[in-house]
Amino acid sequence: MVRDQNGGWILGFNRYLGNYSVFDAELCGILDGLTLLIDQGHDNVLIQTDNLEATQAIQESFSDGSNSALIRRNHCLLSQIEHW
Repeated sequence: MVRDQNGGWILGFNRYLGNYSVFDAELCGILDGLTLLIDQGHDNVLIQTDNLEATQAIQESFSDGSNSALIRRNHCLLSQIEHW
């Protein structure tokens, strides 16, 4: 789900992932959301998730790189926009 700065609904999305771990599913959701936002021209985002492992993995990838393609793809999209 994507909301504006006032909490108003912008868009919702879902996708069948198959057999993924919770970690990978969370990274896929973040990746899909970022892709949709960039495609719609948004350039400033705040990601909120309750998955601490995914949050830490994305944050750590900024400093040390990552072997995970999902993390690298998220990092690539985040480098295109302003984020917190």
